[in-house]
Amino acid sequence: MRRWGFLTTHALVLICVTQHPHSTVREIANTVGVTERAGHSVLRDLRDAGIIDAERSGRRNSYTINFEHLVSFRREGTAPELVPDTFVSALMDGLLPLQSPEFPPFEDEVHPIN
Repeated sequence: MRRWGFLTTHALVLICVTQHPHSTVREIANTVGVTERAGHSVLRDLRDAGIIDAERSGRRNSYTINFEHLVSFRREGTAPELVPDTFVSALMDGLLPLQSPEFPPFEDEVHPIN
């Protein structure tokens, strides 16, 4: 049987970046379960859409989520009329508390993700 997941890779990367904003592309990809190339592609999609911003910090990026802009993507997709507003609102409300507390950028040390 073919494996599938309830959330898209884009959603999983967004959740990972929300929780671990100083992660490398490799760490994000490993956490989400995709190749590093796929992780880079998803991060580029999210940056191009204005959902995340990346700021260089040494050898790694620090990511910030633009939640105001993310709201505009609430009903995007192939069948937006099938997605109830309450469902999307619950997902958005669940994402906000996942933000990690602010902490200083890493200086090229290993950053484990639980």
